[in-house]
Amino acid sequence: MAAFSDIEQQKSFTYLREVETLGQDILTLKEQKIEVANAQNKFREALRALEGAEDRNSWIQLGSVYVQRTTAECKNILRREVGKAEDDLRNLHQEIKDKVHNLRDLEHEPRLEGFTLKPLSLAEAKALHKGFNTF
Repeated sequence: MAAFSDIEQQKSFTYLREVETLGQDILTLKEQKIEVANAQNKFREALRALEGAEDRNSWIQLGSVYVQRTTAECKNILRREVGKAEDDLRNLHQEIKDKVHNLRDLEHEPRLEGFTLKPLSLAEAKALHKGFNTF
């Protein structure tokens, strides 16, 4: 009887470790998502500041070094960084969704309803309006 108890304890500890590890991964990804969103906002602020700049050259920080570049080149760098941040946010969001689904499966809970919904594209929205004659 003691061997059966040890096996059950080992299964329980394994289960709890998996659930806690997955939960911690989700929280870590959420923190990363907040950091990336904050960085993206800073890039947007810098881009807005450069939109109103009349100078031909601007200073930009690349790593730990400040470099003087043309304002147009700085704008392009910032636009690329904003786009990269958007891609990173999208990937993090998808990874969080996947991990939440795995956690729900581990806990033997049903999947969350509406968690995998995606917005309509412009073409789909136009088709719906055309189909219902709402234009």
